[in-house]
Amino acid sequence: MKRLLFLFIPLLAAGLRAEQLPPARDVLSFARMQLPAQPVRLTGTLKERAPNGFVKKKLAVEMDLEWGASPSTAAYRIRDEKTGDLQTLKIRWLANGPDFRYSENGTAVVNFNPNTEIDGLGVTWADLSFSFLWSKEAETVETDKKLGRASLVLAIPRAAEHRLLLWIEQETGRMLGAREEDENGNVVKEIKVVSVKEFDGLWMVKDLDIILPPTKRRITLRIENVETAPDESVENGAGERIRTVDNHVGNVTLYH
Repeated sequence: MKRLLFLFIPLLAAGLRAEQLPPARDVLSFARMQLPAQPVRLTGTLKERAPNGFVKKKLAVEMDLEWGASPSTAAYRIRDEKTGDLQTLKIRWLANGPDFRYSENGTAVVNFNPNTEIDGLGVTWADLSFSFLWSKEAETVETDKKLGRASLVLAIPRAAEHRLLLWIEQETGRMLGAREEDENGNVVKEIKVVSVKEFDGLWMVKDLDIILPPTKRRITLRIENVETAPDESVENGAGERIRTVDNHVGNVTLYH
């Protein structure tokens, strides 16, 4: 049933006028409906690589995602493996907008901006959390092909008069990539989806490459472990939910 909303999208032609394109709110809603509803825990690393491949910085990443909750929630923990410094972000996507709770080494930080870079890497918390999938300011600007797949392109305002262009595959609702541009149309950041995890036909981005053309920097997010808590999972004596590895997930490579 959830695919009925977009049955008409594959019929869109590249020459459609802007007023004939589906509203961005419907495109993003369709994309969010494809995310796994069960709680998911991901662990991996965020690395900055020099042009020669040398790893300049390495951060441990842990994410607890409950997109199927009401409201959708997510928690992110990033630890510097050298210093031990810990940054955490908790998000609830409420009807009137997202609620962000950010802390550094256990101390809450007020007036948090999701466009803040993570440890100066050029990657923002908005990039990592895919908060743009809940944007209320997005516009559908055109149709295009990305990785050979028919896609809709959305434009989402960002800080400093930048905009994020987001490619959503028409048939599946998957995010295929994103690009941030400045006010002159220059590319300042490119987000490439390397692979996704499939959960019984649903999807979730697994690995990302973030490329910063002005400085030729490359940041990689690699997820080494994905765990899910199925509906029949139980709580232990401490009130904690026991998570088990889901054997019904598969890895799909999109980009090399």
